[in-house]
Amino acid sequence: MKTLFKKMIPESKHDLIRHIINETKQIHIDEQTKKFIRHNQEIWKDFSVSKPEAEVLFELTAMQPNIISYGYLANILAKKHNAEIMAYSFGENIRISRLHGKIYKSFNAKTFSYFLTQNQLLELEKLFNEVYSSLKTKKDVFNLSVSGVWFGDLLYDSHLRTHNVPTVVINDYRFKESLKKALYQYIFWRDYFDKHNVKAINVTHCAYLIAIPMRIAIQRSIPAYQCNFHGCYYMTKERLWAYNDYCYYPRQFRKLPEDKQKNGLKTARKQIGYRFAGKVGVDMAYSAKSAYTNIRRGKVLSENNKIKVLIAAHCFFDSPNGLGVNLFTDFYEWLTFLGYISEKTDYDWYIKTHPDYLPGNNAIINEFINKYPKFALIHAETSHHQIIDEGIDFALTVYGTIGFEYAALGVPVINASLRNPHVAYNFNIHPKTIDEYENILMNLADQKLDINMDEVYEYYYMHNIEKNTGNWLCGDYMRLLEEIGGYKAHFTSLAYEKFLAEFSQERHNRNLELLKNFIDSKDYCMQSEHYKDH
Repeated sequence: MKTLFKKMIPESKHDLIRHIINETKQIHIDEQTKKFIRHNQEIWKDFSVSKPEAEVLFELTAMQPNIISYGYLANILAKKHNAEIMAYSFGENIRISRLHGKIYKSFNAKTFSYFLTQNQLLELEKLFNEVYSSLKTKKDVFNLSVSGVWFGDLLYDSHLRTHNVPTVVINDYRFKESLKKALYQYIFWRDYFDKHNVKAINVTHCAYLIAIPMRIAIQRSIPAYQCNFHGCYYMTKERLWAYNDYCYYPRQFRKLPEDKQKNGLKTARKQIGYRFAGKVGVDMAYSAKSAYTNIRRGKVLSENNKIKVLIAAHCFFDSPNGLGVNLFTDFYEWLTFLGYISEKTDYDWYIKTHPDYLPGNNAIINEFINKYPKFALIHAETSHHQIIDEGIDFALTVYGTIGFEYAALGVPVINASLRNPHVAYNFNIHPKTIDEYENILMNLADQKLDINMDEVYEYYYMHNIEKNTGNWLCGDYMRLLEEIGGYKAHFTSLAYEKFLAEFSQERHNRNLELLKNFIDSKDYCMQSEHYKDH
C-alpha cells in the first residue's frame, strides 16, 4: 500500500530526475519560440485582467498547436469573466518547466502544479478502500461515479493505455494503482472547485483521467471546453465528449448552399478515390500507411459458399470509449463476444489488424485466435481491395473508418457502437443493443442493405472537409502540415513559425470574433457560421 501511494506522490525522485532532464533540454529557447513569446506579449497585453475576481482553468500542455489556440480561448474567457488564467499541470507531469512557464506567461496565464495535502491523502486511502470493495465487475468499473461525478469510463481507458492491457482485471495490482490515480484527481479537483471561483475550464482531451476536472466542472454547470488547432467544443451534461458532431452532419449539410453541397460531393468522391488508390494521409494527417494499396498477396479467403466476415480489429489500448459509450466496455470484450458468436455459426471468420498497430496488440490477437480457431488472421499489410475482390460479405467494427470505406466499395458494415461517426447515415448497420447485435450476426444471410453512395460522399465531405475548422488559425491546415514536414513536425516550434508567418491583424480579429460568437452561442462545436460575415 505504501509503495502504491509513493508512486502517486508527485514529489518523487523519479519525477525530480525527469524534471531535471526536461529542464536541461529546454535551457535554450529556439528562435521560433522566442518570436512566439514576443508576439503573445504584444497581442495579449491589453487582455490582462488587473483585479481578477475569478479563474479560468486550462490544462497545461506542451503541444505547440494547442498552445496557440489557448491564447485565444483563455484571454476571451478571462475578459468575459474578469478572471485570471490558471494553467495546471496534471499528475506525473507535475513539475512545469521554465520554458513553458515563460510561454504561458506570455499570454497572461499563471501556472501551477498540484498535490494532495496530508488530510487529503488520508481521505484518499479511505475512499480507495470503500470504492475498491464495491467493484465486482468490469461494468462496475465503467459505471463508477463518486458523489454524482461519473469517471469510470475515464479510469477504464486510462488504465488500458497506461499499462497496455486489453481489458480491466479488478484484482490486478496495476488496476488498483489506476483507481488510486483517478481518486487522487477526483479529491484534488473536488476541493479545488469548492474553494475557487472557477468560471470555465479547458482540457486537451475529453478522455482519460485528464478529463476528471472537466467532469466535475460540468456537474457544477461550469462551462467546459476542448480547444485546439482544429477547433473548439463545448461540453455539457448531455454532451460529455468532443468529436460527436457527426450526429448533426445531415442537418448541417442541408443548411449549406446548393452549389456548395454539389461541389462537396464531387470533392469527396475525388478524395475517396485518392485514398483507394493507395495515397497515404488523404484527409488523415496522422496516417503513415495505406490499407488500400494495389499489392496482391496469395489468396487470403477460402473458396467456398460460406458467408465471409471480416473483423477490422482496433488497437486494444487506444481509448475505446473516447467518443462515448459503446455496446461493449472495451475492444477485448467486443472481440470475445464475436469469438462466442463464431462458435455458434457456420461462417468463415477473418480478422485483420491495422498496419499502424501499436506493439503488444498482435500477441493478444494471436492468443484470441488460438482460443477461437474459426478465425483466420489476415496479414496486416494485405490490401482491402484484395479482400473485397475475393468476396468478403460483411465487415465488423466498433466505430472504425472502415464503416465508410467498405460502404464506398459496396460491402455492408455492422458497427458495435451508436457513437460511430457514421451513425447519422444508413450506409452501415447500427444495432442499438447487444441483443440486437447478436440477432443480426446470427442471421447475416437475411441482412439486406442498400448503400446510397451520395450518403457516403456526404458523410466524407462533412467529416473530413467541411468541419475542418483547423483553418481558423492558419488558413489551410492540410497545406500547413505539408509545408511543415508532416503531422509529427507540427508538434514542434515550427508550428509557431508557420502561425506567425500567416498571422495578420485581420485574421486575429476574425478569430476573436469567431470564438466570442461560439462561446455566446453555447453551441456544441465551433463552426464557420460563428463568423459574423458567414
